[in-house]
Amino acid sequence: MRLGSETPKRSNSPHISNGSSNGLSPTFAKNGKGHSNGKVESNGSGAARNGNRAVAAPSLPAKWYGHDREEVARILIQSLTDLGYQNSARTLSRESGFELEGPTVAAFRSAVLQGEWAEAEALLFGTGSYDSGGGVGIHEGGGKGIDSTLRDSWGYQGYTGGLKLGEGANKNEMLFWLRQQKYLELLEKRDLGAALMVLRQELTPLNRDVSRLHHLSSLMMCKVEDLKPQANWDGASGVSRNRLLSDLSKSISPSIMIPENRLATLLSEVKDGWIQNCLYHNTAESPSLYTDHMCDTNNFPRFSSLTLDHHEDEVWYLAFSNDGTRLATAGLDKSVYIYDTTKSFQLQHRLEEHDAGVCYIAWSPDDTKIITCTREPDCMARLWDARSGQILLTLSNYQHPVTSAAWAPDGQSFVIGSQDHLNALAVWNNNEDMIYKWREERMRVYDLSLSPDGTRLVVLLVASIVVYDFVTREKIAEWAFEDVKMTSVNISADSKHMLVSMNENVIRLMDIDTGAVLRSFDGNVQTEYMIRSAFGGANGHFVVSGSEDSKIYIWRTTGVLVEALEAHRPGCVNAVAWHPKDPSIFASAGDDHKVKM
Repeated sequence: MRLGSETPKRSNSPHISNGSSNGLSPTFAKNGKGHSNGKVESNGSGAARNGNRAVAAPSLPAKWYGHDREEVARILIQSLTDLGYQNSARTLSRESGFELEGPTVAAFRSAVLQGEWAEAEALLFGTGSYDSGGGVGIHEGGGKGIDSTLRDSWGYQGYTGGLKLGEGANKNEMLFWLRQQKYLELLEKRDLGAALMVLRQELTPLNRDVSRLHHLSSLMMCKVEDLKPQANWDGASGVSRNRLLSDLSKSISPSIMIPENRLATLLSEVKDGWIQNCLYHNTAESPSLYTDHMCDTNNFPRFSSLTLDHHEDEVWYLAFSNDGTRLATAGLDKSVYIYDTTKSFQLQHRLEEHDAGVCYIAWSPDDTKIITCTREPDCMARLWDARSGQILLTLSNYQHPVTSAAWAPDGQSFVIGSQDHLNALAVWNNNEDMIYKWREERMRVYDLSLSPDGTRLVVLLVASIVVYDFVTREKIAEWAFEDVKMTSVNISADSKHMLVSMNENVIRLMDIDTGAVLRSFDGNVQTEYMIRSAFGGANGHFVVSGSEDSKIYIWRTTGVLVEALEAHRPGCVNAVAWHPKDPSIFASAGDDHKVKM
């Protein structure tokens, strides 16, 4: 029998094997025939082959509600195995006549998980006479090897064909993954001679990433205890082989090796589709599969339920603490108010020691501190103890407004942005020490945002967006715009996208690394004033913004307008903040001196 690009066949002796099969051993059928297209070999009468013996197929139609019966059955066999229902999976395989995987795939899976690297390569790619590369033993994983095991089982003298690969599969990349694992395991066993031969004679000829090869080469000098952290690898006894198998399976034709957790993936895609098509979906809970999903509009925050009226002038900014238990608001009246959201928004503190309007607030990651930024003539950044309301430090070396601030994820430092071109952008610690200062000419910062993972700092200048690597402080990219004025930027929870507002009437969702515009949000009015937009709702599925027409605009992140709510007439809605824990609540700040929940 040819060990080639086979597919599972109908069988009276089912073989069930996948990544979660709990060690079910492969069964090798002798003298069977492989198939390259993933379909059952048929003689035209519905019979399938098991080896050289025809087995009558069940008298059932090939289609099941428009779906291929074989595909459905095999996916169900995999899912039952994943769920731990091994006997049910065997029963379904027996009754349907379909196997989850053919013997070649099962042998390949076993070879990878057992560390039989020569066998894994031969089974995957096929070969007549396998060159193990520089004399490294082909049975280094400890198995019996090709000759004594597979040759006896299959009754042939060499490998041919190999498994059918998926479209666009890169064989060299797959070989690199296999041999990299082999190399790391040899290093782990301190077989440095064999590891060096693999590096020189098996990995290097593949002409992959030179920097990666250099890194692998440097691991030769590592102590055993340093190898795993340096390689970002958990060893042969960890999950590295399973991860390798998972990565390789993505490049193998799904007709012969079903992608992992296929049914769960399909169900997730169904739910994601429901969520994307449901305008008012605003919960982190997963929809039920029992019925088609549609949210009740009454559960969406569309009506004002509480008004806070302590401010005596325009309210410019507001921000919930990270745990959602407090809300801070700021404005033209030179005051910052902190409310306890757990006690019906009871006023907790009033921070009054500002000599100008407060335009920005930033909570520390642990919510124990808060930064306030002021406009002229004050032009300062102040660090407060959010629990006591006392000033901890004041940064006063600015000649122009301090416009924005952001905390590093560890809470030990923060970034301050200003329109003062001499001190436009700098990193400070809690002891009033300047850690780093960017010294670009004519820089005037209007807003900034630091990614949640702490890797990207996005800065808005007058008419451009600049992205820095926050770790190295190096500029990654800059995009300039004509005839616009930047107003606000926020970064998504996954640190991949930025939401940028600019005059006139432009809000864009952009890729941080490429600057590509992924989505635009239309409807709000923003021509003259500083209007801020933000992500919000459950899982950040919404974009919300104030507007110069006194309304709050809410969109899905897909760009579809959900609501335009009357809010703060007359005047602008300057900022909106969504509660970080309760998606049914958001707050807005307006020129009418009010904060509305």
